[in-house]
Amino acid sequence: MLYNALLSLTAFMFCLSLFLVHKASVLENDFRKVQGDIILQLNQPRSEGVNGKLAKMSKTREDIKPSTIQISQSSLKISSRRVKRGQGSCRAPTSFLQLTANTNKQPSIRGNITEIPWTVSAQQGNAISANENRIVVQEDGYYLVFGQVLFESPSTVMGHVIRSWGSTTSGTGSTELLCCLQEISDAAAANTCYTSGIVQLRQNDELELVIPYRPQALISMDAESTFFGVIQLN
Repeated sequence: MLYNALLSLTAFMFCLSLFLVHKASVLENDFRKVQGDIILQLNQPRSEGVNGKLAKMSKTREDIKPSTIQISQSSLKISSRRVKRGQGSCRAPTSFLQLTANTNKQPSIRGNITEIPWTVSAQQGNAISANENRIVVQEDGYYLVFGQVLFESPSTVMGHVIRSWGSTTSGTGSTELLCCLQEISDAAAANTCYTSGIVQLRQNDELELVIPYRPQALISMDAESTFFGVIQLN
């Protein structure tokens, strides 16, 4: 009896083991199938409705690398600098003209004024030119006008005037722009008289530096002592 009971228990346990192994195999196959379905769903592109648009936008943003953005920004900066340099290079150079006393000639008397003979010592641009003993303005604008004369006449007051000649309603007239006066003493028989200022000039205005009412003025004709010039400011 005991032997038969043990034999029956052994057979039951064997059958139970086979059943459990079969169930475990079935469960494992079901798990793998579900796992495969999940992976397949995740790999499919989401292109429907709003979710699809968001997925595409997200993918597009991910495809844009930071290095590409940095390169584009650098290119824009370089192009901007090139444009600025190009604009600056197109600007016309500043025009100026300086006259110095002509050492080969002597001052001349015209009426009640003394005229200094001039020669061109420095010039740039086309806005200013020299015509005989005057400076001619070719463009409207503001200009820096300057002049200096070294006087060698003792015991007297010496000076010069810078004036412009231009067309007016009544014809051609002169306008006094700058004036300089200097007292020359016996102790210092030589002294300079310098003046400068910013003035507005018109095209074809003519400028001259003259010494009024001093026919016997003694003037140094050195280039570094007596000069007259104009610089364009705009």
